Amino acid sequence: MQNLKEISRIYLSGGGNEKQSFPLDKFFFDTLPENGRFLYIPIALRGHKLYPTASEWMKSLVGLHGRMDVQWETADDLSVYDLASLKKFDGIYIGGGNTWSLIKEFRDSGFAHILIEFIKSGGDVYGGSAGAIILGSRVDTHDDENKVSLADVSGFDQLKGYSVACHFHDKQSDRFKKWAIDAGKPIICLPEETGLIIEQGSARCVGALHCILYFADGTQNEVNPGESFEL
Repeated sequence: MQNLKEISRIYLSGGGNEKQSFPLDKFFFDTLPENGRFLYIPIALRGHKLYPTASEWMKSLVGLHGRMDVQWETADDLSVYDLASLKKFDGIYIGGGNTWSLIKEFRDSGFAHILIEFIKSGGDVYGGSAGAIILGSRVDTHDDENKVSLADVSGFDQLKGYSVACHFHDKQSDRFKKWAIDAGKPIICLPEETGLIIEQGSARCVGALHCILYFADGTQNEVNPGESFEL
């Protein structure tokens, strides 16, 4: 069993391909210990043609970052994990796909509660696109088809009340400004080339583009790569 840190680290990726997310991914892979081990959760792609090749994609990503010393386990059935088994991993990587089906499967399997406890115990979690969105306060921040007819829009609220939007571009500015006002909650908007590293209540912008924060009072704030803000 690995000894988790007292403070967790959360990585939020705006999505995109492995080249677009390279800077954030590098931080995740560089912080894994030598001969470390992580859990890869690609189930947001379940039913998509890319799902059967998810493990091969992760193998190429690990190689891209030169971490052939690390091992990973690809999760298909979340119900087999408990907190003790998660503590055997140095991190969890939650991939993108359909946000609605992802959070429903987390809840139905009981894994949602276990993931939150893992974070509280100091575990590191990487969320890409849908994987990032579910860690926020609300998950109705995207255009994914709601094939599972999920009505509950609450997320896991691991970001001090912030929600997350991914694949963001400037033309969506009015949309998410209105979202923040209507929801009465702040939202972090991440372009595909950008991510955040969150540790001890501080979020650092990583990547090629700035992220934008929209607040319930109608104000906004741009955070450039290398800059941080307090959650």
